[in-house]
Amino acid sequence: MPNFNEKFKKHKTIKTPSGKKTRHILKKKPGKHICAISQKPLQGMPHGKRAFEVARLTKTQRRPENLLASMISPDVRKDIYLQAVMLKYNVITMDDVDLRYLKYIEMIKNKIE
Repeated sequence: MPNFNEKFKKHKTIKTPSGKKTRHILKKKPGKHICAISQKPLQGMPHGKRAFEVARLTKTQRRPENLLASMISPDVRKDIYLQAVMLKYNVITMDDVDLRYLKYIEMIKNKIE
């Protein structure tokens, strides 16, 4: 009887040198990183590699250097930067900011000031 955690995983039947057939559990590869707001795949983030393969990459290959680039897609990040600058120069108030962007704007405000 298979372990409950392994019961529903994908299996592959392999013939061993002794002639027996055994079932091997296939390891899953991680999916693409997605944007926290728009749910689009992030650019510049490695995908399809397991943790030990990502650890072997250089720092710049693991994630982009841009602020919030590993969490948010470029089009959303542009809107957040724009709103953060507008907040800094009192063009808009905190009530005008979209609630989804609020925590990211606070992160950027700390870097701007």
